[in-house]
Amino acid sequence: MTRVDLESCGKNEGEHDGPGLTRRDFAIAGASTLAAAAIPSHAFAAKAGGALPMSISEAGKRMRDGSLSCVDLTKAYFHYIELYQPKLNMFISQLKDMALKTAAERDAELKQGKDRGPLHGIPILVKDLYDMAGTRTTVGSKAFVDRQSTEDATSVHHLREAGVVVLGKTNMNEFAAGVSGTNAYFGDCHNPWALDRSPGGSSSGNGAALAAGIGFGGTSSDTGGSIRVPASWCGIAGIRPTYGLVSLHGLFPRAYSLDCAGPLARNVFDLGLLLDAMAGFDPLDKHSALAQRTASYTKGIRDGVKGMTFATVKNYTYKDVDKPVADAVAKAAEKLKSLGARIVEVEIKPLEGQLDYNKLFTNILLYEFNQILGEKYRNTPNAADLYGPIVTNNIAAGSKVTKEDYEKTMNERPAIIAEVKKVFEKVDALLTPALPTTAPLLKASAQDYGRGRQFTIPFSYTALPSAVVPCGFDPQGLPIGLQIVGDHFSEAALLRMAYAYEQATDFHKKHPPIFAQAIPS
Repeated sequence: MTRVDLESCGKNEGEHDGPGLTRRDFAIAGASTLAAAAIPSHAFAAKAGGALPMSISEAGKRMRDGSLSCVDLTKAYFHYIELYQPKLNMFISQLKDMALKTAAERDAELKQGKDRGPLHGIPILVKDLYDMAGTRTTVGSKAFVDRQSTEDATSVHHLREAGVVVLGKTNMNEFAAGVSGTNAYFGDCHNPWALDRSPGGSSSGNGAALAAGIGFGGTSSDTGGSIRVPASWCGIAGIRPTYGLVSLHGLFPRAYSLDCAGPLARNVFDLGLLLDAMAGFDPLDKHSALAQRTASYTKGIRDGVKGMTFATVKNYTYKDVDKPVADAVAKAAEKLKSLGARIVEVEIKPLEGQLDYNKLFTNILLYEFNQILGEKYRNTPNAADLYGPIVTNNIAAGSKVTKEDYEKTMNERPAIIAEVKKVFEKVDALLTPALPTTAPLLKASAQDYGRGRQFTIPFSYTALPSAVVPCGFDPQGLPIGLQIVGDHFSEAALLRMAYAYEQATDFHKKHPPIFAQAIPS
């Protein structure tokens, strides 16, 4: 397929004023035909302005030596957004004018000797449940389509002060309800590895855009897996930090007891740079942790894993996991062993049934979601027209959970957390798949998507941090993610582990057929 073919699937609408594209707007190509659907990597070879930088560090170096301006980099990304938005439906709002204005300011600052640090002039994405002054924050819902933000979420404020350029507000499951990447109003988001597959959610737009080579990172959120799922299914890196490490002020809540904010990125080092800006105590967030944050999450990241101990979990790590995924995780463990780590198997009794992910999802997540949105939903006369089916079903299910069941599940939490944490007295981290499957079809059933919660929600409940890094591909060429789980506030160690594995493999260097590589001139 040529460049013309890509554009024939739709027209880039910029900032949406109404419904976006749905899967009916696409002639879906199977994984086997996607190679023909992409723009060839040599498409701009005759007139290219050079290769796009592949990391934050590379982009920063080129901006500082004058070989690349922030304006030119930002323009290049909007070129690819124009090409890929009709295929992937990554954005709810594109912020081209604002981004180019900021990019010009960052270029001028560098010329004047003002350098804000590693993120100076770096284009990123913001999930559309983060408030950002001067933009709409729709939370992916028709009900909030005209909701305007007058201030930045705390972490967005920190990132903008650090010098980032925000390309746009990205698509997501409505109210972060679900991991599918589907959206009844703004249209479904598509996986650049295979257009008929889910990119994962709820941070679907970030996952799809980053996998397609657009931007360097994205502010995301994770309640039951919304960072880890798109990281795994899109073949990128993500970290769900310890509960409370990153402020939730200015994010629309999904479930107060489980919500976390954190970054997605195209590589592990970039995760650390983004987390440096996002993490820290915030008095405006009553859930913000008082624990001392790490000075820099990239310090010591290259120190390797020699002498560390990783554990697979008996009756858990490989339980009910598709064979390609299980094989990839087993090979990842062997790779870590070859780097000087020790691999052991441990028993963690709560993970053998007590931490039932369906029970936790219903008794906590859906109960709290109903407390947050249920009354507003029920008092809206035309609710069925304004809210999508996943939100409607979530509120209905959450309204049936009794306060007694919720409180019982919450009261059990401290003892279970203490029991799970004991394992870190003898190991440095746990290894699991991020998901038991690769990306399902967008039209897959709720049960198919629900199965994926077995490795995400238990660690949301225990408030433990976890990093996800690509560890292989299934026979269809779809990415597989490795989840590395650590003790509370061990993000620096987790990023060091993930970085060591990433650098010893080449999975992060592989890109989907739809991928931005050259700067058009």
